Amino acid sequence: MIEFAKKDFKKQVIPEKSGIFIFSGEDEILFNGITTNLKTKINFFLTKNPEDKTLFQIISLTKIVSYKETKTIFDAFIEQKKISEIPEYNRIIKPYENYVYLGIDFRKPPFFKATQDTQDDLYYLGPFTDRFFLYDLLDTMGILFQFPTCKDENFPCSRVKNKKCYGYCTKDPVEIFQVIRNSYLQPDDDLIKKIEKEHDDLSNELQFTKADVIKKQLEIIKKFYDLLKFFHVTKNLSIEFPEKEKSFKTENGMLSEIIENNRSGFIDRPEIEYRENEFLAFDKIQFPERWIIYQHLKKNERKIIDKIFKRSILKMKEKLEISE
Repeated sequence: MIEFAKKDFKKQVIPEKSGIFIFSGEDEILFNGITTNLKTKINFFLTKNPEDKTLFQIISLTKIVSYKETKTIFDAFIEQKKISEIPEYNRIIKPYENYVYLGIDFRKPPFFKATQDTQDDLYYLGPFTDRFFLYDLLDTMGILFQFPTCKDENFPCSRVKNKKCYGYCTKDPVEIFQVIRNSYLQPDDDLIKKIEKEHDDLSNELQFTKADVIKKQLEIIKKFYDLLKFFHVTKNLSIEFPEKEKSFKTENGMLSEIIENNRSGFIDRPEIEYRENEFLAFDKIQFPERWIIYQHLKKNERKIIDKIFKRSILKMKEKLEISE
């Protein structure tokens, strides 16, 4: 661990690598974090004048800054897990508070809602770190496929009258159920192929401005489908895998045990009971850990990830067929 006094910050050559960083006061750790770029993250903390009161307190109280470079963000995550005590300001800072879920009503408009929690009688996906991404997604699906993008519960609305929507609010509920299940709850390869063909046709016709718009819309949908695969896999991810001289166990997508030098370190976690309508949703606070573990295994254990994903799709369909 490399350590320096905060006042000597400008003299440091901090690597642009993954790692863990720690801000300490006189005799205690105030805050620790992990990042894919130590230089950028530490610069952000020490060179900005934060408007956030909590961040201002951290920087004001910091005397010593230390960091350790790691090969990957997963390695940094493991280093962070080895710290037995959670620092005071790690408990106070809650970046997940603004995360949202996509709540789905299969039966009536507005069909989709960005929600802060999963307490209503909806079917939930998430959490998502950016609610505006959800708005972009729903708008994109509406523009490209005339899927529902209802603004409220008043229907039929102007979009139906202007023929910008197929008017799902006036159709058989089974039809909208099938659209949502087949295009929002599992990746739809046919949709992707349709958009890619439209993009290629526009490019071949030298309509580059329109092609760029389609490209951005395609990126939004692909990002959503990447997240959707993550939601399907993470809560079903219970495996043990080796990593150099260590071994790790996950239980339902969260780290449960670190095995090193024939010694096991167990991680206690409170049990969370999820309802049927939370099959593709989990607690907001768990997002960073689940995402890091998933991305690491997606890169190194792709076959396992794909197998779990396919199994989850089948399980979801079975559950929804019963509820249908």
